Amino acid sequence: MFASGTRFPAGTAAGFLAQAKKIGMAVPMPEGVKSAAASIARNINKALNAVGVQPSPTLDFYGHPFSHPLVETCFSQCPIRYGDHVAKLGAFPVAVKQRALSEWQLDPHQDEDGFRHAAIEYFDGNDAVFELRAQLWADAETQPIEDTSVDWPTRVSEYCTIATIRLPRQAAYGSDRVRYFDEVMTFRPAHALEAHRPLGGVMRARMQVYRALSDFRHRENGIAAANTAAITDIPA
Repeated sequence: MFASGTRFPAGTAAGFLAQAKKIGMAVPMPEGVKSAAASIARNINKALNAVGVQPSPTLDFYGHPFSHPLVETCFSQCPIRYGDHVAKLGAFPVAVKQRALSEWQLDPHQDEDGFRHAAIEYFDGNDAVFELRAQLWADAETQPIEDTSVDWPTRVSEYCTIATIRLPRQAAYGSDRVRYFDEVMTFRPAHALEAHRPLGGVMRARMQVYRALSDFRHRENGIAAANTAAITDIPA
């Protein structure tokens, strides 16, 4: 499971719960208030970047920049078992057409579904290519496993390319596929081999939360969950 940012906004399961409660309380707030708060978070992180200070992952969560979704570098944020090792993973966009989108910015006032439309438009004529890279755990002091709010320094362990992910051009938002993702598919951090087992308290908590959310969604919708084991299970 990947997200923007190299570290998780909460370092512990208790912190994760506290943030989830805050998000829940913010849901009924007027859209204008939420938009203003997100703008403030973006501007603070922009200012921190400008003076060479590492941006806050919490502020990034609430106010991530309006970048094109296919030019984003995404990270596991939390550690996983990597065979006999431990690692964090990152997916780095490398296709020329993707990297050319680095200056693209969403105008939410012009198109509130702009991220979706931008991705659909891109895949209509282009492949997306990512290098999958692993950052191996090498130092218990600077690379804690139980505190996921700590960024693992690349001076201790750099990201090394281990595979290439190629997503071919496609009709990315067909009705059958949308229904499958929205209603049928189950999504959890624990959809993995034992050799890639999620590690740390936050991941253990997320596995329970995602299972409960999935069970609730499928129970309310009256649709049986599917464990997607192969790409051929997904509608074309």
